[in-house]
Amino acid sequence: MVNIQIRGNLIRLDLKTVLDSEEFISIINSNSHIDLKNYIKKTRSEQKVIYKNTLPVIDSDCEISVTSFENDNYYDDGYTFFRSNLNKLNSKDEDLKIPLELFKNDYFLLDIKYGYGAGFETEIMDLNYENFEAEKLKILKTKIFGNQKNIVQSLKLNYLNLVDLGRNKFDFSKTQSFIFNNKYDEAYLLSEKKLSNQVEVIMKIEW
Repeated sequence: MVNIQIRGNLIRLDLKTVLDSEEFISIINSNSHIDLKNYIKKTRSEQKVIYKNTLPVIDSDCEISVTSFENDNYYDDGYTFFRSNLNKLNSKDEDLKIPLELFKNDYFLLDIKYGYGAGFETEIMDLNYENFEAEKLKILKTKIFGNQKNIVQSLKLNYLNLVDLGRNKFDFSKTQSFIFNNKYDEAYLLSEKKLSNQVEVIMKIEW
């Protein structure tokens, strides 16, 4: 078994509905960041999460490591036989598609949390340091709204998509919240330039 882990700077995306009541519309019209912060806190239990993902940031601090273990033997200390900065791996630009089938409101909230830790971890059975081919690793990368650095939107090995185990080994230091007005009725919310054509930024909040 091999364990593949990406550790370094990361972001957490939480796309949520927002209760667009008369109070909310009044706050938007007044452009009051303080009132909007209070409103978001007050209505948090009524916000529905549409999409959630934790994604590594591709920079000089972000490293991928591959460690070999005996299958199902978690007492084995393992042998880390491959380390590399993400910038050195094969990569390809690809849009991050967020499905919006359940999203019907005019406004929504995007929380971008910035942190550090293991932004991706997966395990593959019946592989070890002898038959693992690091050159077959490939990153699909993209840029998201409000962030100029590339992020890892998915990782492939031999054209097979690797699935994050979601072990949540990270901490966050700050959060940015964007209130968006949805301008188009489309099935997907897309990253970078396409996103700016789909939505209008109503307000940005730092937490």
